[in-house]
Amino acid sequence: MKELLLALPAGRSTQGERFGLTSAHMAYRVGLGPQLLGTRLPDGLRGGLMQLDCAGFDGTGDPVGCCRQILGECRRRGFRGIVCDFDGMPLGCLTKMVEILDRNCAAQGWAFYVPESYAGHAPKGRVLVSSALTRGTLERRLREALERYGQERTVLAVEWMREDFPLPAGGRGEPLAVDRLEGMIRRLEPAVFFDRGLCAHYFTYMAGPKAHFVLFDTPRSIREKLDLAERLGLRGAVLPGPEAEPHLDELFGSGGLMP
Repeated sequence: MKELLLALPAGRSTQGERFGLTSAHMAYRVGLGPQLLGTRLPDGLRGGLMQLDCAGFDGTGDPVGCCRQILGECRRRGFRGIVCDFDGMPLGCLTKMVEILDRNCAAQGWAFYVPESYAGHAPKGRVLVSSALTRGTLERRLREALERYGQERTVLAVEWMREDFPLPAGGRGEPLAVDRLEGMIRRLEPAVFFDRGLCAHYFTYMAGPKAHFVLFDTPRSIREKLDLAERLGLRGAVLPGPEAEPHLDELFGSGGLMP
């Protein structure tokens, strides 16, 4: 794959560069106004990409001034692109913001990434396709995205899942912290299976009269997702740094996937 990004909390150091991964700094947010809000990064930090979310933003206002702030910060830090980590359906002025940033990033030769819900507003940008599924297969999901967006725009957004679903499963489940998942496995001693279609591990258990389904990732399942994206010819992938960082050798070291 041409592009492998590692999304990192503000200021966190990484070994990702050893494996050819580019840091996406999770230090920025669209705030009310809108205006650019940010967590203070080390003064000397340069390079990588800006990762921008919109948590708490109500969608109102004129985004032009905020776009100037975003682009100015990218130039100041030497960022080579922007990852819009916008949850949910398109919200208010964020569609116009995406359109402005898409044009400007293309003019600067910067990478620009948007979730699928904003793909129509960023015709020059890369489209982030989530790896999180509860039914069907990831291969079918990615093939459909490739047909829609093409190889040069399609990027896998890896989600390190740990979720508990009441059966029948649908939508998103209850997130599980690592220690809680490990405690459940120790306590329940379930039969754990690997679903090749979902590229994820799972087990079932009973809670009173209700059946539950737990879907979770490990380095093996993340590697399967990345290998699939590589085989299908996706442009790249974005990995969640806090979960992936301890396992970079398993994912990208000797015998692992290399960019």
